[in-house]
Amino acid sequence: MKNIIIPQNYRSTIHKISVTAIENNFEAYIAGGFVRDLFINREPKDLDIMVCGGKTENDRKLSGINFSKILANKYKLSKPILFEKFGTAKLSLDNKEIEFVMPRKEYYDVNSRNPHIKVAHLKQDALRRDFTINALFLRLRDMKILDFTRQGIKDIKNKTIRVTDTENAEIIFKQDPLRILRAVRQSLQLNFKIESQTLNAMKMSAQRIKIVSSERIRDEINKILTTDNPSKAFILMYKINLLNDILLELQKLTQTRKYSIGSTFAHSIEIIDSTRNNIVLRMAVLMHCITKYLKCKELYVKTHLHKSHNENINHIKLILDRLKYSKEFIKKTTSIIQNGIYTKVYSSDWTDGMVRKFSKKCRDELDLTMEFSKIYYAKNNNSIKINELKERIEYLKSKNILYNSPILTGREIIKIFNNPAGEWIKNVKNKIEEIQLENPDLTKEQAIKIVKIIFSNKQK
Repeated sequence: MKNIIIPQNYRSTIHKISVTAIENNFEAYIAGGFVRDLFINREPKDLDIMVCGGKTENDRKLSGINFSKILANKYKLSKPILFEKFGTAKLSLDNKEIEFVMPRKEYYDVNSRNPHIKVAHLKQDALRRDFTINALFLRLRDMKILDFTRQGIKDIKNKTIRVTDTENAEIIFKQDPLRILRAVRQSLQLNFKIESQTLNAMKMSAQRIKIVSSERIRDEINKILTTDNPSKAFILMYKINLLNDILLELQKLTQTRKYSIGSTFAHSIEIIDSTRNNIVLRMAVLMHCITKYLKCKELYVKTHLHKSHNENINHIKLILDRLKYSKEFIKKTTSIIQNGIYTKVYSSDWTDGMVRKFSKKCRDELDLTMEFSKIYYAKNNNSIKINELKERIEYLKSKNILYNSPILTGREIIKIFNNPAGEWIKNVKNKIEEIQLENPDLTKEQAIKIVKIIFSNKQK
């Protein structure tokens, strides 16, 4: 067995925990993924401490909570956040959020992945975990590794993801079907293969993913999108029938003749892998892949999107809303897709005002929109056009005339027109901004004169 080396940035923290445990007659263990990462020389995260101690069952149930209180008192820390129902506590120590837990076993209802908790022995806790590689404990008293499944260290060495009990693999996934998605994600993150019985059980239990909340599925998708090869996860999800209840639209893409699995479908989503690791950009690419089968028609006017493209954008909004993404995230993602198509119809006869108008529509997502455009629209002469558009944007930016600050405030507009506040103020501001886009040197006096003329003509 290799020597366990605690990373420098955790040594002081773990030493404090170890010493305090010994002083107060507790047995403390590092549990789960942190131990696994030590074996594969991966930067560990999420330090979870299993705490055993106490004479009565109630003492044992509160061992993690009581130990966290002792630790907080000793080092004058903020009070731990307690979750007494689950026998856990969270404590910030050395700027690290650490979870303290008791050894437990779990009981599940048929229609819920939220378990009933009962205090248990250490081995029972190990066997109720998802995969053997996540069921290792590091005893802090003597730095000894405990591998109750007798497969954890071996599976790490062989780069294998295996459930803690292969004979009951299907039950393990049916009890908590989020484990199916975690197995997919961890196989990518760690570059491990999924053991055959485990993979088959994932497939048999895939429909149970319906009982998992959209928020938890969203979080796993986010983690998948930040791996090196997200496309592999979506292809694997397809093969084990998981896409049907997570991204039905992507599943439908595999059913079309053009995008059959193993051909264009795989090639289409592999684009995500070569996209810069930015979650909004990668989500935009994924959503664009999904809506490709709706076959967007060409733009028929340079500055207007065709109706079918707007329908695709609305479809994407519904998908992301269903997965409980924030309004801000949905806005950014759809902005990239919606505005990216403008680059397809860019031409050299665009005025600077049109370039500024395009940049204004993109705003904070301008750089991501240009990246997105290069992925999908930079073919043949379009590549030259997109590069030219980017150069013009950079030039206007260097001259500090890409965006314009408002010339008139709302109060100034009210004073000029001597009218009470209302929707008309927004109309005036928009008109001034429209003129500014073509004439960035517009002065306040010129703006007032032009708008007065426009509004006086409207009143005639």
